[in-house]
Amino acid sequence: MKRLLVVVAVVGALGALFLFGLLRGQPDRAIASARLDKRMPNFDLAVHAPFRTQYGSSFEFDSEGLGNPMVVNFWATWCIPCRQEAPVLEAAWRRYGDQVTIVGVQTQERNAQGGVEFINEFGLTFPNLIDEDSRVSIDWGLFGVPETYFIRADGTLAYKHTGIVNQDVLDEQIGALLQ
Repeated sequence: MKRLLVVVAVVGALGALFLFGLLRGQPDRAIASARLDKRMPNFDLAVHAPFRTQYGSSFEFDSEGLGNPMVVNFWATWCIPCRQEAPVLEAAWRRYGDQVTIVGVQTQERNAQGGVEFINEFGLTFPNLIDEDSRVSIDWGLFGVPETYFIRADGTLAYKHTGIVNQDVLDEQIGALLQ
């Protein structure tokens, strides 16, 4: 009987901690990046087929030669929140595309082929890339998908948003990039 009470107490305590973790609020704003105000790592990734005519077969991110500020969104086809934010990112591209470069990066996939279907489903017109081995997402300190990085024109990270990015966040952060 004594052992049963100990087991019940331990399970109860673990259950309480789990529930606390679930109910403590939105963790996406609590995950800071160690790269804030630092130059982001360079990369060269393959461009998804629908964008190759306009952007070429590969897209190079060079933090020393951006020219314009950049918004980099990491996504995956299996990610439900990514599906929710795709139309918002497209609207931002249409609104700010001449002032800010928006780039999507498909990552954390076993097979990147479903990416074109995702792009077509949401009518995405901003360049989308393939991080096939998730090397770039690791280099950038990705916690999970979706995550959106707001990069100043000088190549340094201004803000990192973990979770679904909405129009208010995009407007606020892009506005800060353009000041």
